[in-house]
Amino acid sequence: MQADFADKRDSLHLPRLLTGLQRRLQTHELRLRNLLADAGYANGPNYARLEAEQVTAWIPVFGQYKPDIEGFTYNRRTDAFTCPEGQALPFQKYDTNQDGGWHKIYCAPCRTCQQCPRKPLCAPRAKRKQINRTIYDAAYRRAWLRQQTRRGQRQRRVRQGTVEPVFGNLLHHYGLRRLNVRGHAGAHKTMLLTAVAYNLKKLLKHHTQQQVGAVVALPKPLLAANGRAGRRSRRPKALIQALAK
Repeated sequence: MQADFADKRDSLHLPRLLTGLQRRLQTHELRLRNLLADAGYANGPNYARLEAEQVTAWIPVFGQYKPDIEGFTYNRRTDAFTCPEGQALPFQKYDTNQDGGWHKIYCAPCRTCQQCPRKPLCAPRAKRKQINRTIYDAAYRRAWLRQQTRRGQRQRRVRQGTVEPVFGNLLHHYGLRRLNVRGHAGAHKTMLLTAVAYNLKKLLKHHTQQQVGAVVALPKPLLAANGRAGRRSRRPKALIQALAK
């Protein structure tokens, strides 16, 4: 549980959450292999960092991302796009967007676009067609392909069935709809205490399904068939000697 201000996107807080989580897991000799989060935590640096640390990110790709551009094909070897008319749009330069993220710019020469018959449809208000792609496009594409698989759909249902109900309970039954404290430290302490109360209540309701049982087999009475005491006294000694051999 962690409290943060609402003036930043959730994706900017994931690195700090990930560092603390991995530190706690390492103390128990555990390794983080999969991470589930909603689309608010999706951005290129997070995907790249999780891949570098060999953690599979089950984070839905943000809705504005498009893995393919209609009518344009990409050649990974030449790092260039090809338009429907067969003209190449090679990589030109790097630039930053409004959020400070780096992206790559692909465009064709102005003369080529000005003479193209499809320019009124392709780039009606610009001098030439320009394609902007994030530098983390490969990581975005892999994350998008994962969420299209059957396992990706199952992981989405797991997150919706385990994480989302917790937020609903904390808001409606634990008083986190409004915090009656001031400052970041007070909000963080309140949320930690709320999480402790939630986990304790969940632990009290937990009932193990495993039953532990033990069976002890007793030896048969070493009595003779006729019940005479002489034979009964010699049987245990003979049994001990047999076990010793």
